[in-house]
Parts: sequence; C-alpha cells; structure tokens
Amino acid sequence: MTAQVSASWDRIEEWCRDNGIQHVLRPPAAPAGIAAAEAEVGHRFPADLVESLRCHDGTSTRPMNFLVPTRWTLLPLARVVEDWRRRTAQLAERQAAEVDDMGDEDDEDWSDVEEGEEDAFWGWHPAWLPIALDDTGCSLVVELREGDRLGAVGQLDPQSNPRFDGVNTYPSVAALLAYTADALHGSGTATATAENDGVHWR
Repeated sequence: MTAQVSASWDRIEEWCRDNGIQHVLRPPAAPAGIAAAEAEVGHRFPADLVESLRCHDGTSTRPMNFLVPTRWTLLPLARVVEDWRRRTAQLAERQAAEVDDMGDEDDEDWSDVEEGEEDAFWGWHPAWLPIALDDTGCSLVVELREGDRLGAVGQLDPQSNPRFDGVNTYPSVAALLAYTADALHGSGTATATAENDGVHWR
C-alpha cells in the first residue's frame, strides 16, 4: 500500500509540475514530527498515511487550493494536530456539560444514546484524525480505532452526522490519493485547473 501512495504522489507531482504549481505541495514531514503527533493523539497512524506525510506534508493553505477533488485541502501535520486538539478539547467540554445536566429530566443526555450511535451524538471522536478540510466547515478524517474501519477516510459535516460511506469517503488514504491522481489526469467527471496559484475543479 505504501508503494501505491508513492506512485500516486508521483502522478500528482507530475500534474502540478506540468501546470506550474508544484510549490503548492509542501516538503515531507519530519519523522520526529510524525512520531510526536502519534504520541499526542495516542494512536499509531496507518502506514499509508505515514507514507503520504513522508512524501508531502499536505499542501499550502494560503492561498487555499483544493488538491483532493473537488473541494478539499490536505492539511499540514501541524494543522492536523492543532485541529485534532481543538476538537478533542471541545468534546471534553461538551461531555462535562452533559454530566452536569444529567439531573435535568427535560434534556436528552448521552446516557440515552443507543450503543453504536455515540459518534453521531457527539459528532467527534478522539480517534479521528482530520487530514483535509473545505471552505464550508467540513472535514475528512482518518479512523484510528482498531477494527474493520481502521484507516478509512470519512467525512464530518456540521449539518449532518459523521459518515464513512458515500461520496467523499474512501477505504484508505491510499485510495484517496489514487483517486486524486486519476482525477488530476482526466479520469473523472470534474476537470482540474491551475488558478489563483492553486488547484481548483470545474
């Protein structure tokens, strides 16, 4: 799978070079930085995510560019950890508030949530790693929990429940990058263009 990641990045780099915007691809993440991020999050990253970071530490965010079809910006590792830290702190605050409110019989609380529906109730889990965002508040996250979904890429939307199936979801980071490389080279319904010093889609 790591070889597939490198091959996809080679094709992405080729398209960016041909269109004069190779500078939007950030240099590789440092191994020490990856290890520190894993330590803070408390989970080992999937091998394909690590290999992707070793190829490129996301993409530039200023100006915003949408490398992953058709609206997603791959975040640098520092932004990934910053976003994870913020969301996890907000979750802790919400959970503490729910405990305080459990005595209010008029309020639905987390103890009423059915097993398996906790993620939808809270909208966030500390074992999700945000790797990409769009300009509407949505994110793509990698599942870090052990199980059948380990390594899958799901979508978080403030207006709906988290999901790991359907459009804008992938079985792995490797699959996301392969889809991106194919789309950049014309295999898809949207066409990539180099505009405003970044990648955009039509």
